[in-house]
Amino acid sequence: MQQAIVEDQFPQLDEHDFDVFAVPGLEARMAALRTRLRPKLEQMGVWLTPVLSDALDRPFFAHVARHARRKVNAPNDSWVAFSENARGYKQWPMFMVGLWQTHLFVQFGVIYESPRKAGFARHVIDEAGRIKRELPSTFVVHADYTAPEGVALGDLSEGDLQVLAHRAAERKQGDLLFGLQIPREQAVSRTQTAQMVRATCLTLASLYPSVR
Repeated sequence: MQQAIVEDQFPQLDEHDFDVFAVPGLEARMAALRTRLRPKLEQMGVWLTPVLSDALDRPFFAHVARHARRKVNAPNDSWVAFSENARGYKQWPMFMVGLWQTHLFVQFGVIYESPRKAGFARHVIDEAGRIKRELPSTFVVHADYTAPEGVALGDLSEGDLQVLAHRAAERKQGDLLFGLQIPREQAVSRTQTAQMVRATCLTLASLYPSVR
């Protein structure tokens, strides 16, 4: 019963939330983001913050993307990110839950702005075999958090994963994140999606101590 109560606090997504990213024009899309999607991302933040804090035994803070630097191009995705820092998340190892037009994503890792990226990449290189064994083969590895595409972990050999991690460390704009994609048709099921988001974050939490 308690689990069901907690899952009821996860926002109900619908097709219109994903279609925000089909709205033409920067101003119109940003308005749709603010009114329709951002409140649900904020609700996800309230819902997931204690889950992460309890799992990792440290405080986490939710940060909803503002897209404040957008002046011309409308955003194609949006998210809520979680870090140990109350003021920001891009320089920290972070969890992310967000939407593209085609799917909901749940990720953990570091992006190019993080000074911890090289350390995380070295850990992935050293622990590639264990990571391959412990993370589901359906998880996706992302080398660019600004693109929806990724590579399924099951399609990568241990050596392939090491190469991706090495490239992330070497490239200034390289990112390195692991996660799950949930098609929009499935993500509209609130209970199932809440369970998948929670389970994915708890699985990804096994990577977290390596980048502190």
